[in-house]
Amino acid sequence: MTRAFLSSGLSPLPASLAAALLLAGCSNSGPSVSGSASESAGSASSLSNLWERVRSLGFESGKTHEMPALGLMADAFMADMRARELNDYEITGAVFGRDADGTIAALPAQLAASLAPPRASLAALDQDELRARTPLDAAHMVYAAPVLLALFPRKGWEVHAIDDRHIDPRFDTPFFNRNRPPPKYDEELHLRYMEALAISAIYTNAVFAAIDERLGTNRLADPDEARSRVLAEFQAIPVGTLRAMLDDAASQVVGGHFTTDLTGSGNIHFYHSGAGDFVADARGLTWTRAGGVWFGDSRINGQSVNLRLASTASLTQREAQSGTQGTDANARVEGSGGVSVGR
Repeated sequence: MTRAFLSSGLSPLPASLAAALLLAGCSNSGPSVSGSASESAGSASSLSNLWERVRSLGFESGKTHEMPALGLMADAFMADMRARELNDYEITGAVFGRDADGTIAALPAQLAASLAPPRASLAALDQDELRARTPLDAAHMVYAAPVLLALFPRKGWEVHAIDDRHIDPRFDTPFFNRNRPPPKYDEELHLRYMEALAISAIYTNAVFAAIDERLGTNRLADPDEARSRVLAEFQAIPVGTLRAMLDDAASQVVGGHFTTDLTGSGNIHFYHSGAGDFVADARGLTWTRAGGVWFGDSRINGQSVNLRLASTASLTQREAQSGTQGTDANARVEGSGGVSVGR
């Protein structure tokens, strides 16, 4: 099983993006107090226009921005994943890969079995450099994996349970496609796939609700501080509590039955008779229950939850530099074995 976490050759972290608030358009001498009435009026008008521009950018003292907590928490976990040099292919492929005996373990069992190896491998790394990379210890890295699984953008059913055929591009022609044998359906993989996604959505909802409760109503400086606080509060949740949250999520999909939507709508869509309706698309996982969105689409526990920020400048700067947030939407299943939560 692949359970490595971080390579021993950790590269230096990029410098964090600091928010810089620069006001332009003021002359060195400032507005004149002498001259004609028209000049004074023009100066007052210029100051008024400048102040309006500052207000529109949210830079004035005391302004509070209400930002979706789900998005800021997702940003924190995704950033930590990138800092640990992970990608969605590694985690998704590992969760749905087969063990040596050919079976696919349930998600809680995989996480429980993944605790010891990373603890040993992380102990061999430079601890100062490790702490600069991530605030999470080995156990919290393991229990962050289902959160990431729930956040990854997805584009349609990518599991081989639906079609396990590997087509050589040289033979991707009408004749060979017409005469190629039918795909082999893998019932275990299909069920484990839906089960793991459902568990990760329910678990992530519980984790984010706990983090929101810990953050309280305090106003944070900017998205960078929000990212830091979210990870710190996750690290502060006892591992036993996280394990209980995961077990509770798993218990909600035990029994009952799954119904799969394979109409080709471009997303992953299935329903569990006990837990509710689940959709995985470019937004990550959305969980609907009791007639309303319970998790996803800016909702946690069925409520639109916001965090209070003094500035959104750092988030705007990150988006401008990266062009997007999250990971590649064309996630797919690759690899085999265990839960990979680091390279």
